[in-house]
Order: sequence, then structure tokens, then C-alpha cells
Amino acid sequence: MGIVKITSLVGAFGDLLMAGWTAMVPGQGVRAYVLLAHCGPQEGGSIMPRVATALGLDPTPGSLTRRLRGATHFRLSEGGWVTLSVPGGECMEYLVSEQWRVACQREGHACLYVSYLDFRVGVSVEEHLQDMIQSGQFALGLVGV
Repeated sequence: MGIVKITSLVGAFGDLLMAGWTAMVPGQGVRAYVLLAHCGPQEGGSIMPRVATALGLDPTPGSLTRRLRGATHFRLSEGGWVTLSVPGGECMEYLVSEQWRVACQREGHACLYVSYLDFRVGVSVEEHLQDMIQSGQFALGLVGV
């Protein structure tokens, strides 16, 4: 997992957790992934589909958006940081591994999960991902780099 940085996306959505990681996909090599999950005091179940829509993803639970609508993209910068630029001019950034950067450069995109489950205190990112995927409560999009 990459370093997690809590930030705010389009103020009205509250605090979001962002985490990055890589995983081997059999027959396809290493892929880069990012998680956005709500971790603020409000209930994120109704907020996160709006975040998915704002980012240009299909908000239908379990959906995959291959071509995003809008200006959402990742930008790699010096010192191992990646910036997620979103419509409206806001940006979120976090520190990623060299393996994550190499996978993004090779693929030309990262897989962005927008979780519809609130990120609970005391739960690891891995546990959250498992719960999210098992429940189908997410939107997934391929975001260009």
C-alpha cells in the first residue's frame, strides 16, 4: 500500500481517504490501483456515488468506466508523488511506490475504485477493499496518466 493522505474533494463531499497499491494480474502483469473512500463524520453511502459522477465515472454499483467523462487524470511528479486532478481544478496527491509509477507508465492508466462503503476507524485498507469488492459497493474507472 502507498502512503495514505486524507484530503478534501470539492468541499461538499467531506474528507476522503486515498490509498494506492499495485497487484499482479495473471497474464497481464502488475497494475496500479487507487482507492477513494469517505471517512468524514457524514454518512458516505449517498455521497460517494456523487463523487464517482463528479469524477466522470458511471455511478452504478459494480460498474467499470473505461473512458471517463471530464478532466479527471493522474499526473506523476518529482519525489514519488502522484496528483489526481479532478474537474473544477482541485487536486489530491499522495506518495506512491516506484512499482506503482512503473505500472502506470506502462499501462497509461491506474484503476480508480470509488468506494460506496464508509471507511471505518480501525479497519485496514485491505479489509475495506475486501468488504467493498465482496459487496459490489464501488464504481471503478480507468484514469489516464
